[in-house]
Amino acid sequence: MKINCLHGYFIFHEERIGEISEFMSLFGLPIVFKDDHFTFEFLADAPEVSIKTAPYLNATATKTFAGRPWEVMRENALVYNFDQGLLVPIAAITTKVSIKSAGKYFVSPGLIMPGSLMDGGSRVREYAAWFSTDSMRFRYSEVGT
Repeated sequence: MKINCLHGYFIFHEERIGEISEFMSLFGLPIVFKDDHFTFEFLADAPEVSIKTAPYLNATATKTFAGRPWEVMRENALVYNFDQGLLVPIAAITTKVSIKSAGKYFVSPGLIMPGSLMDGGSRVREYAAWFSTDSMRFRYSEVGT
């Protein structure tokens, strides 16, 4: 299964039928179909516009902006905290992540929380990942800070 995290918004694509169902069973994270992809249930109705000081899902927008949900989240410095099931300011994420090179890709235990701190203090803002239910491993590429 391919996973794209774009500024805290998650897009899942099955490479094999049933991967989403298996992933939800393994991790207890609710995922639904939205447009041409799957995403976390909480993000499925994310608006494509934010108005400064108005609610944006459970958070408060810091900017007036229109765009795709991941662009709105980027502009408002919000990420989806899948452990809490809420949008949070990226600065509120205190998780530290270790990403190790494994040749053509990177590995890290578990799904990386957007906003996590890497060695050197930069924050993970986006990434592409692949999860194999057979090996139970996450492989990462294009980790952006």
